[in-house]
Amino acid sequence: MTMKKSLWICCVILINIILVYNTNAQGIKFNYGKWEDIKAEAKAQNKLIFIDFGTVWCAPCRYMQQNIFPQKEAGDFYNKNFICVTIDAEKGEGIMLARKYNVDGFPTLIFADADEKVIYRVDSALSVAELIKQGEIALTPRDDYAELNAKYLKDALNKDDLYRYMLIVKTKGNARQLNEVLEKYVVLFPDFSINMFNAIAENVRSPDSKAFNFVEQHRDEFNKVAGKDKVDSFIRKTYINDANYKNYKSEEDYIAAINNLKLKINLTEQEELTIANNHSYQTNNKEKFMAAASILAAKYDNNNDEALSLLIGGSMHFNLSPNDLLIVKSWAERALALNNNTVNALSLAIVYKNLKNKEEALKYINQALENSLRDKDNEEGHLAEFKKQIEDAAY
Repeated sequence: MTMKKSLWICCVILINIILVYNTNAQGIKFNYGKWEDIKAEAKAQNKLIFIDFGTVWCAPCRYMQQNIFPQKEAGDFYNKNFICVTIDAEKGEGIMLARKYNVDGFPTLIFADADEKVIYRVDSALSVAELIKQGEIALTPRDDYAELNAKYLKDALNKDDLYRYMLIVKTKGNARQLNEVLEKYVVLFPDFSINMFNAIAENVRSPDSKAFNFVEQHRDEFNKVAGKDKVDSFIRKTYINDANYKNYKSEEDYIAAINNLKLKINLTEQEELTIANNHSYQTNNKEKFMAAASILAAKYDNNNDEALSLLIGGSMHFNLSPNDLLIVKSWAERALALNNNTVNALSLAIVYKNLKNKEEALKYINQALENSLRDKDNEEGHLAEFKKQIEDAAY
C-alpha cells in the first residue's frame, strides 16, 4: 500500500470517529448506517429524515457539530421528530447524496421523506432556536408550489405568499432561483422589520446578493430591530464564509480578494489563517496548508484538542514528508495531553504508522481501543481493522 493511499484510509477513519465522538448523548442522536437502512427506518417510524451535509474543512459545520447538535433542546426536538444523519459530502455515499440533493455549500440541512423527496432545506449554520424553528417549518409544509409559481410568474403574489413561495423554492435546492425570489421580495416589499432581517439572514450566503447589500446599506435601521451584534455578526459571517469557501481562479485572485476583504471588515490574524488554511486545502497546496496550520496550532489552538484534531485530519489530505509528519506528531501529542480520548490516541497511531514506527503506532492504537471501550463510542471495529494494518505493515 502506498503512503498516499494509507494516508487517505487513515483520514477517512479519523474523520468518521471525530464526527461520532462529538455527538453528545443529550443532543441529536445521528444514525451512521447505510442510506438504504436509514430510509427504511424513516418509513418504519413514519418520520422525515434530517440530513446534515458537511465536509471536514467546513468551519460552520464543525461549529454545528461541536456546539449546536449536542444541546439538549436540539436533541429533545429532533430525536422525537426525525431520523437524523450527518453526512460528509466528499466521502463514500455522501458524494452521491450531495449530487442528488444539489448540495453546493456547507452546511446544508435537508429535510426529506423516506422516498427521498425534499420537504425543506436550510443552507446555513443555525443557533439552537433557529434549528428548532426550521424543523417545525419542515413538519408543517403546504404543497401549493404550482399555484404560487403561476402567480409568481405574473407578479401577482402578496407579501405573505411571496415569502411562502420563497420557502418552497428553498426546498428545491436551486440557489440561483432562491436568490432571485429573495431579491424580488426585498425590492417589492422593503421594510426594516425583524422578519425581513431574518428572511435575509437565514437565506443569503453571498455578499454579492442584492439582499445582503440591502442590509449592509441600512445597518442602522436593522440594528434597531435585530440588535447591532446580530446584524454585525451576519455581515461579518457572510464575508468570512464567502472567503473561506470560494473557488478562486488563481492565487492572484485569492490575494486580491483577501486584501479587498480587509477593507470591509477588521479581519483578525486567526481568521486570515483559517481562510488561508481552507484555501490551501481546496487547492491541494501542502506547503501553505502546513504553514498556516502550524501557526494556528502554536498560537491559537494550543489549548483546544478538538481544533488540533481537525488540523491533523486536514493534514492527512496531503502526501506528508517525514518532516511534515513530525510537525503533525507534535500537534497530536499536544491534543492527547489535553484530552485522552479515542480520536487523539488514534491521531498519534496514524502519525507513527506513517513514520514507520510500528512499536509506537501499536502503543497508541491500543490506547485508542481502550479509550473507545471506556467511552462506549462503538468504534472498536474500525480501530481493530486499523490495528491489523499496522501489524501487517512491512517496513
